[in-house]
Amino acid sequence: MFKNLKRFVSMVLAITGVCACTATLTACETPHPEVRLTLSFNDETYTLDYVLYRNITPATVNHFLALAENKYYDGLCVHDYTTGALYTGAYSYESEKLVYKNYFDTVASYIPQTVWSDSEKTKPTYTLYGEFESNNFSVENGDLSESFGALVMYYSDKKTEGEVYVQRNQDGKLAPRSYEENSATSQFFISLNESASSNNDYCVFATLKEGSVSVLKSLQTAIADYVSNTYGEDEADEFVTETEMEIDVDDEMLGGNGSTVFYDVPNEPIVITSVKVKKY
Repeated sequence: MFKNLKRFVSMVLAITGVCACTATLTACETPHPEVRLTLSFNDETYTLDYVLYRNITPATVNHFLALAENKYYDGLCVHDYTTGALYTGAYSYESEKLVYKNYFDTVASYIPQTVWSDSEKTKPTYTLYGEFESNNFSVENGDLSESFGALVMYYSDKKTEGEVYVQRNQDGKLAPRSYEENSATSQFFISLNESASSNNDYCVFATLKEGSVSVLKSLQTAIADYVSNTYGEDEADEFVTETEMEIDVDDEMLGGNGSTVFYDVPNEPIVITSVKVKKY
């Protein structure tokens, strides 16, 4: 009987430990969380495994993990395609049109706060502290390079008067900064640059695991084959449609003053099927 009781207590403790780890992103944090990003293109699936660097860019990693854990990215598409990057994280593709997923109406209940419009921290902006050099952020051992397949947080140009207050990772204190460089929401891009390079204007926060490099290259090949078979060789421009979109009208810091941008939208959608957290 005593052995059975002991076994039962051990089982309860084990279950409690698992629940504690899965109930919150911060309960069992590691320096290098991992996520699995699954893309679909032309009825084929491409699974990419990533290592994230909480020890280098903690605010960005926790922000991205919160979005992934709440399935924010699932079903969104690549809304801007270039040979150097796949831009995503803001739109779905429905009836051959981009449909914006309203960020601010969706994430207020769960996104970690790192930027406020006041020094008393009573008015969060729900945006992300820019962990990169041009925002006066530095890492003792150096930032991550933008390597092939790397994930990079992205923001649009948001020029406003005045400053916001960011939670600095280095000392935990608030610091005044421009909003433009601390205004990232959910957008990021997958770098397709063949050679690693520094990026001082955006935050590189994840690298592609070695086993997934060939998968991303196979997606590139599939796109090239699709272009060749559908439009003819050297007709990559035919793969995309230039689309005008009004952005940032939902950002209260801009007072409803959005801007107009043009995206090169793939005619055959590249869709994020899911982003799943594999390790916290």
